[in-house]
Amino acid sequence: MARVLWVVKAGGRLYSKVLGEYPYYVEVDLSTGESLCTCPLGGNCPHVSAVVETYEKGLYFDAGSEGPLNPESLAWTYLSEVPRLALEVTLTELFNSLRRDESGSETAMLFLRALRLIRETKAEEYLHPLGEALDELLAVFHDYPLVSRLREAYEGVKNALQKEPL
Repeated sequence: MARVLWVVKAGGRLYSKVLGEYPYYVEVDLSTGESLCTCPLGGNCPHVSAVVETYEKGLYFDAGSEGPLNPESLAWTYLSEVPRLALEVTLTELFNSLRRDESGSETAMLFLRALRLIRETKAEEYLHPLGEALDELLAVFHDYPLVSRLREAYEGVKNALQKEPL
C-alpha cells in the first residue's frame, strides 16, 4: 500500500514523496497525465495513483507557478509551519525506514527530527512509540555508539517534558 507523505503542486505539475516498500518520488504532469516514479515501474503505478488521489482530495501545498529545484525541501518548508503535521510525517517515515535502513543512518536522522518536533509540540503521547523505535534500533545496531547517543537524547527530551508544567 502506498502512503503519500506530501504533495507539492507547482504550475501544472505535482511533486510527491510516497512510501511503499521503499520511499519513492513521483512527478505528474497535470495537463498530459504523464508521470515519473522512482519505483521500478517508472510511472503509471500505484504510487502515481495515490498522489493523484491525494491531490484530487485537495491535500497538497500550492507552490505557485515555478517548478522547485528540490520539491522535498519546499514541502518541508510548508510542513514546518505546522509542527504537529511535520511530526506525523516524520514518524511515518521513521517507522518505514526501520524496516529497510541497513545502515541506521536515515533512521537516526528521522529519530532526531522526531525528538525535536516532540519537544517543540510537547507531544508526550509520541514518546512511547518513539521509545519502541529506539528499542528496535538498539536490537539491530547494538554496537553503534550512535544508538547510545540517541537514547541519551530521547531520555533528555522525556525528562524535559515531564518537568514542564502543563
